[in-house]
Amino acid sequence: MEEHLQFKSRSDLKDIISTLEEYLARPITPGNHPTLYKDRADGKYRTIMGVRVCDYKFSQDEKWVLPDDQMGLSFSATWKNLKDVHRLVTRGVDKSGISKRADIYWVLQNSDLPDNLKFVQDRDPKKNGHYFLTVTKMIKVSTLVENLKWVSNRMSIIKDGSIAL
Repeated sequence: MEEHLQFKSRSDLKDIISTLEEYLARPITPGNHPTLYKDRADGKYRTIMGVRVCDYKFSQDEKWVLPDDQMGLSFSATWKNLKDVHRLVTRGVDKSGISKRADIYWVLQNSDLPDNLKFVQDRDPKKNGHYFLTVTKMIKVSTLVENLKWVSNRMSIIKDGSIAL
């Protein structure tokens, strides 16, 4: 029989997370994809096939993603960074007046990744615990989308992890 764990407090969950070696996590609003975004046609968070243009470096024709070791999908490797990112993701309250919730998707840093993706630590000293899922060589946007779906299929989830954060 499979064992199920129940967390009775935030410190219980924090203790479990701290035992995971080199995890990387992303808080995601329930109903959204863990690695791709809903289509958006304009603005800073415009998307191409579910990839935000502010996350990756694109070729001028926007058909290719170019390597850059300080651009990519954001992940947190520390409890503090995860809490800070969570505040940004869940800013505000929903129509019922309840704070917005977030699911926590996580993966081990040393997990198998496609050969054209790599986790790289943010060089900004103010962003301790922040990592990028970067592109290591020029690839088509469609290839990046498939690779991000592949990564998302290997991520575990803590439903409504915002309670613990």
